[in-house]
Amino acid sequence: MRKLPLLLLLAVCLQVEPVISQNQAFKNAIHAKLNFIDYGLLFDNDLKIGQGFEFAYFRNVAPMLNMGVPLKLGLAKLPGTDDANTVTAGIDLQFRLENMKSTAKVIPFALGGVGYVVEKGNSHAQFPFGAGLHFRVSPYAFINLQAEFRKALVDDRDNLQIGIGYVYLLHKSENRPVQTEQLTNDQDKDGTPDSLDVCPTLAGPPLSLGCPDADNDGIGDTEDSCPDEIGTIETSGCPDYDGDGFADKSDDCPTVAGQWNGCPDTDLDGVVDKDDKCPDEKGTASNMGCPESRDSDGDGVPDEEDLCPDKAGPNRGCPDTDGDGIADNFDNCPEEAGTVNNNGCPEVKDTDGDGFADELDPCPTEPGPINGCPQPKDPDGDNDGVPDAKDPCPDKAGAFDGCPDSDDDGIADNLDKCPDIPGTAKNNGCPEVKDADGDGVPDSQDKCPTVAGTANNKGCPEVKDKDRDGVADDQDPCPDKPGKFGGCPDTDGDNIADNLDQCPDVAGTANNNGCPEVKDSDGDGVPDSQDKCPNTAGLASKAGCPEEKPASAKADEEPASAKADEKPASAKATAGKEEKKEVVEAREKLATAARAVQFESAKAILKDASYDVLDDVVAIMRQDPTYSLSISGYTDDVGDDEGNLRLSQDRAKACYDYLIFRGIKAERIRFAGFGEARPIASNETAEGREQNRRVVFELILE
Repeated sequence: MRKLPLLLLLAVCLQVEPVISQNQAFKNAIHAKLNFIDYGLLFDNDLKIGQGFEFAYFRNVAPMLNMGVPLKLGLAKLPGTDDANTVTAGIDLQFRLENMKSTAKVIPFALGGVGYVVEKGNSHAQFPFGAGLHFRVSPYAFINLQAEFRKALVDDRDNLQIGIGYVYLLHKSENRPVQTEQLTNDQDKDGTPDSLDVCPTLAGPPLSLGCPDADNDGIGDTEDSCPDEIGTIETSGCPDYDGDGFADKSDDCPTVAGQWNGCPDTDLDGVVDKDDKCPDEKGTASNMGCPESRDSDGDGVPDEEDLCPDKAGPNRGCPDTDGDGIADNFDNCPEEAGTVNNNGCPEVKDTDGDGFADELDPCPTEPGPINGCPQPKDPDGDNDGVPDAKDPCPDKAGAFDGCPDSDDDGIADNLDKCPDIPGTAKNNGCPEVKDADGDGVPDSQDKCPTVAGTANNKGCPEVKDKDRDGVADDQDPCPDKPGKFGGCPDTDGDNIADNLDQCPDVAGTANNNGCPEVKDSDGDGVPDSQDKCPNTAGLASKAGCPEEKPASAKADEEPASAKADEKPASAKATAGKEEKKEVVEAREKLATAARAVQFESAKAILKDASYDVLDDVVAIMRQDPTYSLSISGYTDDVGDDEGNLRLSQDRAKACYDYLIFRGIKAERIRFAGFGEARPIASNETAEGREQNRRVVFELILE
């Protein structure tokens, strides 16, 4: 289809009658050409043929030398592009060596030049070189065949072009005498010669062949059946509103087009629509355009509509023998007039309404199923209408098969496990309870509401705990002794677990490893209360006083107090470095834990693999009772903001609950959720969203 406009243009050019060759006598010529363009063969690839159109103007500038400007437009299959076809455009300046002698039938030529090609994102210069032949078809017209190689100044754009076209030499046309016809007389002076004037003595417009035309419809009044109304030639000058070829004055349906006296016949049954009772269904004229129908019993009701096609009758084709307005086929008493309410039978008196006529009812005022009398009554102690033999609750009246529903929840008390509290059938009459982790323990009773566990362990996972202090044996430093300090007891009540207390039976301080603080001003290990030289470091054997030495020895030595001061300072520096290393290691482990904690999709339920990770966090918190922990939950941006915030809070709390369960004190931990805030990666990729779904553990040093 894309080639069709180009071929049509070429055909038009070939049909122009040529009025001789481009040389000094005929300097100007125009060219029109269809090109076939290949960008594949030169690069050892398959042919990639595109099409294009070229229009050019050439002028003879010297003997055998013509210069021209071709304009090109095409669709090319270019290397290195994803498009099947790319629109290209270009302009060249070409020089041709050719000798178009007026007597030659075939004229060869060679060409060369420079051009510029425009394509999407890659416009560039090209240098065309080629040759071709002109085949004369008339003194001024030629068929042109041309092949050229075009060298481009960019990669992958060298190409071959083959074209076929038309060349026409511009020249002055010859003057030809025009034969004029001598006009005849015009008697009525209407501008139409008498030889052509149908009404030579009556003036009229040329459109009506010189005859008068009162309504100006182009039909002379002598031929116009409606000279005062504008009409058409087909209707002899009369109007035809619906355009069906029937003049309105003789059209039975002047506003609706049709072929039957101007009326339509949709079903083509010979009965026009305005007279057809069934215009969309073929019928007969005798039946007003509707199909003839069969009436076997002759009651005027077609068999297809007759409920009794073999018996004549007035009631939808059925007889009504007793004349009560109820067809015999619906009348239970067809030979006795009755009522519709009684199915065609006479109304009978039934005082108690039990379906037994009073004249046949032994108990006419008391309804009952036994010949009109009620059944004998069975014992019903609670008088609820359900015999005791069938009443699950014979001593309590109720509407539920004889049982009451005390809490009005629609479940009878005998089937209701919570008869005094409204509930649901799904929960056996008891209220529905929230159980976030689905372990069967209501959240209100579940010590680990977001971690599935067992009822025996108050909703928390079962762990081995011999001393039953809530700390699993594999995490309990004192598995045989119950305690509240990471699983160990604190015998002396100094808030330092016995396993870390160097004086477990004597209350002390953490700075003194659980032992009581004693004042030792000179730091020689002898308490001031027992030190006879409390401000001078000495020996315990000398009651805290230094050993006496000769004067020369004393001059050469530093004071004992200086040495005593130096050692504690070094020890403190070393201790500070070790404490810093422990904190760094703890922070690294918490960062690893943040990446490893996993939850069920879109839920705050921990996966089994997460418990080992959280146990590592428990171990860090037990290293130093001064450590505190902040837990922060985050999500990606999928879903609504409110839901993501709630999910991040629930996930942070799930970790918090587990740490509390493992014995870490609540006052040492805090948690919060931040939803989509503070992303650490792009939410545009699946990997980024996975990084943003996290729980961060931050160590806080008191």
